[in-house]
Amino acid sequence: MFKHTLHKYLNKKRHLKNKRRGNITNNQKDNIPRPIIFGLSLSGLFFVFIPIIFGIWAVVDFEIKHDNKFYPGVHVAGVSVGGQTYDEAFEHFKQKADNLQNNGLDINFEGIKGIREVNIPALSTGLTSDNSIEYFNTNGWENDLNKAYSYGHEGNVFIRFKEQFVLLFTKKDFYFSTIVFKDNINFLFENELYGFLKESVMAEFSLVNNEILISDEIAGEKINNEEIINIIEKKLAQFDNNTLNIKADIDLPKITKDNLIPFMSFSEKFAKETNLIFKYKQRTWKMSGSKLVAWLTVKEDGGIGIDRNKLENYFSSTISKYIVSPPKNSRFKMSDGRLVEIVKGASGNVVDINKVDEQIEKIIFDSQPDLNNKIGTITIPLEVIEVEPKVTQKTVEKYRIRDLVGEVRTSFKGSSNDREHNIKTGVSVITGILIAPGEEFSTVNSIGRVTEKEGYVKEMVIKENKTTKEYGGGLCQVSTTLFRLALNAGLSITERQNHRFVINYYNPPGLDATIYGPHPDLRFVNDTEGYLLLQARVENKEVIMELYGQNDGRSATVSKPNLYNKIPAPPTKYINSADYRIGTTKCFEAPHDGVTTDVLYTVNYADGTTKERNFRSVYKPWQKVCLVGTSYY
Repeated sequence: MFKHTLHKYLNKKRHLKNKRRGNITNNQKDNIPRPIIFGLSLSGLFFVFIPIIFGIWAVVDFEIKHDNKFYPGVHVAGVSVGGQTYDEAFEHFKQKADNLQNNGLDINFEGIKGIREVNIPALSTGLTSDNSIEYFNTNGWENDLNKAYSYGHEGNVFIRFKEQFVLLFTKKDFYFSTIVFKDNINFLFENELYGFLKESVMAEFSLVNNEILISDEIAGEKINNEEIINIIEKKLAQFDNNTLNIKADIDLPKITKDNLIPFMSFSEKFAKETNLIFKYKQRTWKMSGSKLVAWLTVKEDGGIGIDRNKLENYFSSTISKYIVSPPKNSRFKMSDGRLVEIVKGASGNVVDINKVDEQIEKIIFDSQPDLNNKIGTITIPLEVIEVEPKVTQKTVEKYRIRDLVGEVRTSFKGSSNDREHNIKTGVSVITGILIAPGEEFSTVNSIGRVTEKEGYVKEMVIKENKTTKEYGGGLCQVSTTLFRLALNAGLSITERQNHRFVINYYNPPGLDATIYGPHPDLRFVNDTEGYLLLQARVENKEVIMELYGQNDGRSATVSKPNLYNKIPAPPTKYINSADYRIGTTKCFEAPHDGVTTDVLYTVNYADGTTKERNFRSVYKPWQKVCLVGTSYY
């Protein structure tokens, strides 16, 4: 009975326990909705996932709509292109690029004399194919447009999403990276505005009817070239071809009447009593006080002195030609395997203008404290400074220059007198240059400035269907010869640009090099272990160049040009010209087809290594140009 009672009690307790457990389980089941996913109810899932689905759908729809279009917020050259296809944007900007390339950029300069219209062409072409000047270049704008189109389209999903997200809040600007040839434009301004802008005139002393007078200063006009070119760069970056209006600035002279008045008494004494005699050996040059007084000016320290520019101009025009003689470098040639000096170098001399300036300044300084003492006639003996030649026998011995490592010659037969003059001037500048091991030779830097002051002359070019003269022509004969010389010597070419057209002087095509500072330039590196000596001269309508150094065993070969992609020349261009009588037609140079060339340059070194480089040149077709006379006289 006891067992029965115990069993009954345990069964009851077990029953109650199971019942409690069952109640708890049932309660939990009743309190938690079904189904359960990640702890969220069905209604929770609706509110969470539906927005995500709509977001994904919106992104996908946005991607589909702009699959072949620019994204909203993308701006090119200041213009919104969002929603446009690439082809639509391309056609829009191609028209602008073609307009700039064909018509250039117009500038109206406003000055005292009125308005001067100046056109900046992309390219100014001469009467012959070798005379062309580039002012700006819009080539490559398609790459900039591609960059704008790629924004939000390219890269991994995170990069694309980031770029698209940015465009929701801000715009992304892209501009065209055009090239502006600043020096060329500066030369253009100088030519086009010559005589238009009023020059400022400084006040100066003069002796008139035995009386000292001070002329009034006259304000002139000037333009800020750097500022204008910056504006041009911004306009070209946006393909903006609207006319640019520039008002000339006032150019105040440095010396005014008020600056000179305090020195009136001294100038009267100086003009009436002073005579200078410049003497060199048996030759003399006399300057009277009435002329000297115009040289007086106020110096930076506030005292009276001599205008150095007027002094130098006087010497260069009257005295220097009787005294100055430039130094002459030695000339060499290879004879029986040895470098032999065939023309001995000679020193030259120049007037020591600093000494002259010092002596005149001393006369002025000593005369000012006591105006009662007479100055009188003063003789200034001229001293000369001896200038040694840069290249002599000692030079080649010092740098152990003993071998001919490269030589070449090019012909310029048929050139105009102006072109021939420029060639000779350029050749004379570069001859005798030493190129150190590892040094990069720059043709533009070696030639220096190309102006009338350096002895260069202008050649005829065509602008706006009119003929005019600008500096150019001839110097590319120098750079082309240097290019072929560097190839012949097996040197490394670091910069070279072919001409726009095929040039008869430089046949065969593919081996020419154009220069127009600062770029394009012809550059090469002396990658030998010794110094190189460049010698150049002109003989019988030929430019002859030689490089001397140390033969390191290298050899170079240049393949014959491979010509392809020929483009026929356009019809002859006729231009009216008042330089010729009516009924006269003057034509220049036969037309040339456009062509692409490949030239393989191979250098074999003494250690068995070989380097190859292909020089590809693309030439545009050249049309024949004829001038038709319009003059009755």
